Amino acid sequence: MAIHTLRGQFIEDVPKRLIIADGLLNQGHRITKFVISGDPSSAANDVYAQLSTGETENKWNWADNRQIAWASTNMFNVGGAMAPFTVIDPEHIVIQDLFINGNVGAAGGSGIINYLIEMKPVTLTDEETVIQLIKERSQDDI
Repeated sequence: MAIHTLRGQFIEDVPKRLIIADGLLNQGHRITKFVISGDPSSAANDVYAQLSTGETENKWNWADNRQIAWASTNMFNVGGAMAPFTVIDPEHIVIQDLFINGNVGAAGGSGIINYLIEMKPVTLTDEETVIQLIKERSQDDI
């Protein structure tokens, strides 16, 4: 199956819904790549963001099953240089929609964050679909 790509922009602290559901619950997507970037013409190019399967607070919470990927640019100091950082939950398959939310780290930026998400389509059995739906909803009340 072909890889699907989502790309665009969103404004910091405003969750953006990315519609990927096609109405077929046995068709899901595995996130294979998640890249973000701030506005390179701005003084605030350090950004962070997370992907989730429901609206969550704008903070990283790896204990929240709805959050499935995290990325930052220019936030982590590695040997004196700032390095990008990305973690994707390899076992999570997205069945319904994704939400992206994030923040620009320094003051004076445009507040705009660019994103690129690559997803690989996955066909699920009825049992696998139910398990993935439970994973997405298991911690909604955090």
